[in-house]
Amino acid sequence: MNQIKLTRTEKEVFRLIAQGEGHCPSEYPQHQFNASVQSLVCLGLVYAIYEEGHNVVEAILTSKGKVYLASNPKLINPIDWRWLISTAIGGIAAIVATIALFLSCSH
Repeated sequence: MNQIKLTRTEKEVFRLIAQGEGHCPSEYPQHQFNASVQSLVCLGLVYAIYEEGHNVVEAILTSKGKVYLASNPKLINPIDWRWLISTAIGGIAAIVATIALFLSCSH
């Protein structure tokens, strides 16, 4: 399954829902909980029931959410390898160019 990039609050809310806490805990800000649940619903990881005013009444994991949690239990965000490799190649090229400049100037 493809890894999905989640924010810190989305990870916290996703873990809360996975533990059976389908509603907003009293110590958690309601607006952050609602926003995170809405984002997780858009990703297809959570199903939510809303009351008037868009407050979350209950949230449960979908089958996709259960599979994602089983395949990525620590909820580690994916690494963009293309960016990392291209940055490394650019850095190596800059170092080689600098060395070539010094070698050509020394002769």
